[in-house]
Amino acid sequence: MGFLTIQAAPAGNRPLRARGSCRGRPLALIGAALALLEFAIAAAGGRFPLLAGLVLVLSPGLALVPVLPARARESWAATVAAVPVLGFAASSVLLVTLASTGVPLTGLSIRLVLGALIAAALLLLPAREPRHGLGYEDAWAIAGLLGALFAGILLQERVIGHTPVPGNDWGQYVLYADQIRAHGSLLIDNPFWMGGTPFRQDPGTPAVFASYLLMGGQPASVLMHGIWVFALMGITSVFALARTLWGALAGVVAAALWAVLPIAQDLLGWHGLANDAALALMALVLLYVAALLSDGLGWLEAAGLGLSLVALCAAHRLSFLVTLGGVGLALLLGLAAKHGRGDLVRGSLRTAAAALVICPGVAYTVIETDHKFGGTQGYRAYLSTKVHLHLVVNDLSWVFSVVGVLAFVLALWWLRRERTLLPFVALLLVVVALAYSWVVHFPLAYVRMAYYVPLALVPLVAMAVTKLLRPRLAALAALALTLAIAVPAWGAARNVHRFYDFANHTTLSGMRAVSADLRPGDTVVADRCWSFLSAWLLHADTLPALDPADILPKAEVGPAAEARAILAGTPRGRALARQLHVRFILVNPLCVSQDGRRGRPPRLGRPFFVSSRLVAMRLPG
Repeated sequence: MGFLTIQAAPAGNRPLRARGSCRGRPLALIGAALALLEFAIAAAGGRFPLLAGLVLVLSPGLALVPVLPARARESWAATVAAVPVLGFAASSVLLVTLASTGVPLTGLSIRLVLGALIAAALLLLPAREPRHGLGYEDAWAIAGLLGALFAGILLQERVIGHTPVPGNDWGQYVLYADQIRAHGSLLIDNPFWMGGTPFRQDPGTPAVFASYLLMGGQPASVLMHGIWVFALMGITSVFALARTLWGALAGVVAAALWAVLPIAQDLLGWHGLANDAALALMALVLLYVAALLSDGLGWLEAAGLGLSLVALCAAHRLSFLVTLGGVGLALLLGLAAKHGRGDLVRGSLRTAAAALVICPGVAYTVIETDHKFGGTQGYRAYLSTKVHLHLVVNDLSWVFSVVGVLAFVLALWWLRRERTLLPFVALLLVVVALAYSWVVHFPLAYVRMAYYVPLALVPLVAMAVTKLLRPRLAALAALALTLAIAVPAWGAARNVHRFYDFANHTTLSGMRAVSADLRPGDTVVADRCWSFLSAWLLHADTLPALDPADILPKAEVGPAAEARAILAGTPRGRALARQLHVRFILVNPLCVSQDGRRGRPPRLGRPFFVSSRLVAMRLPG
């Protein structure tokens, strides 16, 4: 017998059923269990930093496996490898969106929204995880992926395996995450940068970093090693991409090549965190786009692609621009073909609709940040960053560059019958065009385009090797190619560390001496190599003498020019030093500008601390 509702109408007593089901969802249940365990420990007053990191990166990805392309979900190896980057995409978009609503980021609010996301995915999404057992091919592929990760760790350890890590840029990410933790918001001012200008960093990775600090309770300095997570995530993402499209051997080859290419070490050396995170997301986007071009995308897969694109915009806007160009060109080329045009249009429209639903919080945060930039500089500011082809080839290694060009030519030949190659061909064409876009006066850091070349060529090389040769011969050829790259990369990694070794035990002792002598209201002028590090290490107002090519927001052009005038000791610089209460000037004697010239010694102040990597000059007052 039914019961009466508040409207006095009879209601049935059949059990309610959610659209989704926990049956056949082992990965989602693992993600939920990890989250519940971390939430329980936090409720009891404890902290488990490692578990907090897993909940932020893995749990959402495990819950959202049903939104992966169908071809990826046919393989346990591809599915598991795609989980970390999918989880990071979901967490970063969710956290940026939460902050954009005005809700403070706290341990409680973060856990609540993560829990809501995981619960909703578990209850509402269909059971679309790999159904078959782990076969021999996938087991072999996972073993190969672990080998690639191990090789990557060995090479990465030679660059970032020490504390503090090399480079200057890690200071900005650690400081921003620490300030987000303190204020619970993303749209905040940097109290130690140019007198209090807004933080200029893209919000995706800092939002996740700050959430890790809030959940794990660790000091902000641990985040200097956070780039390691994204470096390894890039390997797993490229593996998932190639494994899905061309098979297990192609996945292993792609992962191994990605792990050993020297250009990845350079990115670690100067600490290009946002770049590294974006590259992992771009691999996921390219996987979706290849699936769209070959099989089409249903609503759930389109939602996954929309989420990945929004996360990429939050992570790194330059990478988002490059990706939009590559994806747009690939779709145009796909539409030129008669086969599958309807599926392509439907999948593209579904993706656009999903992205519009997901993006408001990220769009609001990015637009608000841009409004405070004061616009961007013209192309002339970036002419010193023109690409030098021989340096790019050297960073890729000569052997890979030759093989990559041959693979690209083969891909052009195979395009008509292998539509999955379109995104990679299109991406490389767009990257080359943007690298030389100074010809049409388009402003961007042109040399950064080199970091996107492997994302186009590595999958093409993996495909070509496995398509042209029999499996055993292909494996031997790939192993020989990997070793030919890895052996010289081993020595190059140590050179990269030495080049970017700014903060070390010696220079940190000098920074402590400077910090002890600082007074409230003092300003520190730093060259481009100590700019972000000085703001973080000293927690004092820093006036950085950035090169014009280092600057994205136009609002920073004036203050950076003032800092360069102070370093040069011009009459205007001396007046500014008195006006701004400059007490210390910090320079790296080995620091070079974007065009490769070494800076001149500062002409103001007396030496307070002198070492090969840090000279601190004290000014009277």
